[in-house]
Amino acid sequence: MSAFLARAAKAAQVRLARNVKINGLDTRLAEPVVSFTFDDFPRSALTEGGRILRERGWAGAYFAAGGFCGRRVDGIDYFDRDDLVRAAEEGHEIGCHTFSHLRLPGASALAVEADLERNAAFMADALPGYRLTSFAYPYGDLDLGKKALIARRFPVCRGIWPGVNAGRMDFAQLKAVPLERRSLAGLHVEAWLDRVQAERGWLIFFTHDVSDDPSDYGCFRRTFEAVADAVARRGIRVLPVKSAVGLARFAA
Repeated sequence: MSAFLARAAKAAQVRLARNVKINGLDTRLAEPVVSFTFDDFPRSALTEGGRILRERGWAGAYFAAGGFCGRRVDGIDYFDRDDLVRAAEEGHEIGCHTFSHLRLPGASALAVEADLERNAAFMADALPGYRLTSFAYPYGDLDLGKKALIARRFPVCRGIWPGVNAGRMDFAQLKAVPLERRSLAGLHVEAWLDRVQAERGWLIFFTHDVSDDPSDYGCFRRTFEAVADAVARRGIRVLPVKSAVGLARFAA
């Protein structure tokens, strides 16, 4: 297959997965909601991002891949077991991000299931009794078959397609807005907050590390604080993913 055809096939898969609402539910929130989420769980997401949320009385969601535990990769320190315990004790949500940060479309269903089981076993050992109910797609990459597979295991899954979740929400691929260094120039936070308030919807932000010199996929500390301050000024309710899901489904 030529490179052009391969790209076209990939684009078609992405559109199909995005447009087919596997776990769709009509919702009508009484008020707008914002969630802050962190993929891969770099330590700074807790020490800096978590601190910023905690200072405002909020909690976030950390999507952890067990294979990153205790490691330093590309100059980034990732969570350890103590960080998992601390995050949970501080009221943050822990979600699944596969064990090996698996790119789902290129893996077989058996490989995906095995990787999810490995992450579940890791989390059960690190956080006994804690139930993982949410999932974030590694790289935001998925196809329709893997979306259906993941949705059978997790009642709520978050993607990376930007937008506000309102009306008929797809809980198998919730929309989210990046707070990433590589895309900050095009970020219009106030416009997103205007929209979530107008639609009485649910706005999910996502990033990775949080520091004064973040990776391309992370967020500057000052930017994260500015976004949090903008949300606080408007008095918008901030909840972890699983709590926001409960509110949305209750309002359905």
